Amino acid sequence: MVKHTAAVVLVALGMVDFVGTQGWPFKGAAQVLIGRDDDRQDNVAIQGGAVANQSLNRTDVLTGGPGNDVMFGLNGSDVMDGGPGQDIILGGPDAGPAPGGAPNSDIMFGGQGNDVNLWAPGDGSEAFIGGQGHDALIFGATDRDTVIDQNTGVALPVLFFGVPGFPKGIPRANVSGLSNFCTVEDSPTPAYEHLVRFRNAAGSILATVRVSEVEQVFCSQGGSIAYADLTAKSPAFVVVSLGDVETLNPLVRFMIR
Repeated sequence: MVKHTAAVVLVALGMVDFVGTQGWPFKGAAQVLIGRDDDRQDNVAIQGGAVANQSLNRTDVLTGGPGNDVMFGLNGSDVMDGGPGQDIILGGPDAGPAPGGAPNSDIMFGGQGNDVNLWAPGDGSEAFIGGQGHDALIFGATDRDTVIDQNTGVALPVLFFGVPGFPKGIPRANVSGLSNFCTVEDSPTPAYEHLVRFRNAAGSILATVRVSEVEQVFCSQGGSIAYADLTAKSPAFVVVSLGDVETLNPLVRFMIR
């Protein structure tokens, strides 16, 4: 796989089709979509002279097209819909000093196709509804640029090339290098099927991702990669090799280490 370019460089090269709250015009084209984070209190046009906050606190609404989309919501509690195709959806990166941080509870829909949601430490408690297809959730530290993007205030994910079906690159993440681990339990509410808890090494819950119509979860465990099959009657995490990951989900194998 060939590294690399930060998403912001793709904007300059014309490889990002949209940046902001909008839909798709390119029928069947693969896209990289990045949230604008411009619906916020310091936007004079949003405030309209009001004293009270009139903004959506950097929330973006991103809609993918029929191709294989890569979507970054960035800050705020974003709503993201991949639509048809094999989509890769990142609600963040949300962490870090302002403008990072809360609120950052994203609602993400995979749509039709075998989609992947990548959650990274610093992202909030979120929801991923996979939709039709064989969908996966990854917990891992996203590879990010070393330079803060001046437009968004965050270090954008780095994109890696050479993956079939994704001519504009995919994000990657370090899963095995984290000291955290995950647990899974039935959802107490009917809106979701499971709650996946991301915990620190001591077992304290750091974030919870609600999932529905999601078949696979990949997380760290003891310096290894752990996998849970959410289609099982009582899903639990088991340690797997990278070879196992490739068999379980080839796209995920390209994305994690």
